[in-house]
Amino acid sequence: MKKFKVILLFFPFMAVFSYFLISQEGRGEARLKGVVVDKDGNPVKGAKVELESLVHKLIMTTTTDEEGRWSFIGLGKTIVQIKVSKEGYDPTVIPELDISAFTLKNLEQEIVLKKTADIESLEEEDPKTLYLKGENLYNRGEYESALAVFKEFAEKQPELYEARINIGNCYIKLKQYDKAIEEFEFVLEKLKEEKDDIKGNETAASIYSSLGELYMDKNDFEKAKEYFEKSITIDPSNHALSYNVAEILFNSNKIDEAIYYYKLTAEIKPEWPKSYLKLGYCYLNKGEMKTAIDYLNKFVELSPEDDPQISAVKDIIKQLEKKQNF
Repeated sequence: MKKFKVILLFFPFMAVFSYFLISQEGRGEARLKGVVVDKDGNPVKGAKVELESLVHKLIMTTTTDEEGRWSFIGLGKTIVQIKVSKEGYDPTVIPELDISAFTLKNLEQEIVLKKTADIESLEEEDPKTLYLKGENLYNRGEYESALAVFKEFAEKQPELYEARINIGNCYIKLKQYDKAIEEFEFVLEKLKEEKDDIKGNETAASIYSSLGELYMDKNDFEKAKEYFEKSITIDPSNHALSYNVAEILFNSNKIDEAIYYYKLTAEIKPEWPKSYLKLGYCYLNKGEMKTAIDYLNKFVELSPEDDPQISAVKDIIKQLEKKQNF
């Protein structure tokens, strides 16, 4: 009875620690800086620069100064995506950028923005022009206008049916979920017509993943899980897909099912520490302290030394070890 009482008192404390760790993910001492210029090398003032971690729940935003310069501080070791935009310019994206734990390794990024006029001056009949205009409008958040352009493109180039994924994405942003589903399912049917077995098809996996995210937006977690699982079946090498399913299950308090998918994530990408952290939480919820400690230690072992979560996790491990000795 005494042991049961201790665990009950301990878990609320752990919940506070878990919240603290999640809020600190991606933080550290590293700095990333750069400059935004136009195609002639002139600085672009007032451009919006958005940094999003592809590993942690972290988004940071700033604007360029008089010299086109920008910087972010307080970053940990992670992988980020950089988006730069300004009215009158074509948005630019750096899809993946490794951030080092050491600031000296993070070289200054030079990003070139092209004026929108450079694209809009192309021949209106050129389908490529339409597609680029649609992308520009979407990246600027003008989803109604982007939708109209992508629809026009689809009418002119019906054989390029995969472009209708963009139409579906616009509908998601406009919260017209049923119409988005129709577009995604249309593309899936076309893919299946071309090939009976779509396993390994990255486009199909991406669509199922988008459907999963769509149902997450609708708070339909069972449907989201179903589509994420289909995506995993098609592309079992993508650790992010299995991790998404694990997160849904964990947040739904389906701990044993979450453990299966966190372990699957760890098998796909064994060097990624975050899976082990979440496995530690899962076994903590189950009251299996020794297993929780093992996974938390694995997280500490694989994480960079400057990861701000390590100190808190080490404290948790110490307290768990003390509880074991009661």
